[in-house]
Amino acid sequence: MHEVELDKTHKLRAKVLIGTCGLLGMLGLLLGVINILFIGLSPVLAGLQLGYALVSFWLMQRALNDNHKPWEAHLYVYGLTAIVMFAVYVARLESFMFCWALILPILYLLMLGKQTATLPASFLFIFVLIDISIKSDVMPWPMILNFSCSYALIWLIAYVYENNRERSENELQTLALLDPLTQHYNRLALSKRFQSLSQTSTLPMCILLLDLDYFKVINDTYGHEAGDIVLKACAKQISSIAGYSDTFRVGGEEFCVLVQAEHANQAVELAESIRKLISDTEFLFENQNLAVTVSVGVATFEAKMTLSNLLAKADKQLYLAKDLGRNKVMFDGGYLK
Repeated sequence: MHEVELDKTHKLRAKVLIGTCGLLGMLGLLLGVINILFIGLSPVLAGLQLGYALVSFWLMQRALNDNHKPWEAHLYVYGLTAIVMFAVYVARLESFMFCWALILPILYLLMLGKQTATLPASFLFIFVLIDISIKSDVMPWPMILNFSCSYALIWLIAYVYENNRERSENELQTLALLDPLTQHYNRLALSKRFQSLSQTSTLPMCILLLDLDYFKVINDTYGHEAGDIVLKACAKQISSIAGYSDTFRVGGEEFCVLVQAEHANQAVELAESIRKLISDTEFLFENQNLAVTVSVGVATFEAKMTLSNLLAKADKQLYLAKDLGRNKVMFDGGYLK
């Protein structure tokens, strides 16, 4: 459920970008000045180094303010690749300028991701091998072998790190977004989902707030184990109608459903289907059938409304349903039973 992911990757790559920009900015200035005053390798290369240093400081400032765009970071890495390739091309082989290519696989994986990193890493690797071969009178197998092994090992280590980091992040996202008892999405996931839909969806949105009636009586009479069984069973029944990705457990015996529909009455009909299914089901615990009902409040999203506003609106309808005797669906226009 990508809409509710807690994406820490963006923050990590922003930090990597800030550190890389700062380091390469200072290094670009230093190498550019040395190249102009002492080495005289290439005025063009010196200009590229100085220009890249300025770009580095500019992008670092944007990243510090969290104003940078993903394509800017990608372009920055590709720009560094172009400069390294140009430096390798104009330098003599004995300068070992191609060693700078060894740092790029790490940056590709940390800043571009493992899916995007493969193409530039492969292209740079082939370019350096061709450059080494062209500049040698005879095929320099030891140099090619050492560079290839070093490059491949650095790439492999960086890939394993990025792959494990991504897997660990996905596992943490799952733990953060799921209710451990029902294995359905929790209130944090609801917040993320609501934010995504309110910003991107063009369909009207409604929210159903459901509360199991007399749930405390079940816990007091049969124990919390029975209550847990009822909660898990109700969560499955709600999601069987509303859909797993739109069903959330937001409190002890409270559930929430986000509904995208052309008309509000579709949300009310959905709520009634859920109410009827739970009411008609006998929940089994230790050979005893437990009767469970649910009260539902339905609210419609309005422009500039926050999730708290929408929940409060649905909560008013829910309490009206409770006051009218429970086991009802309450909305702005009345109630259903």
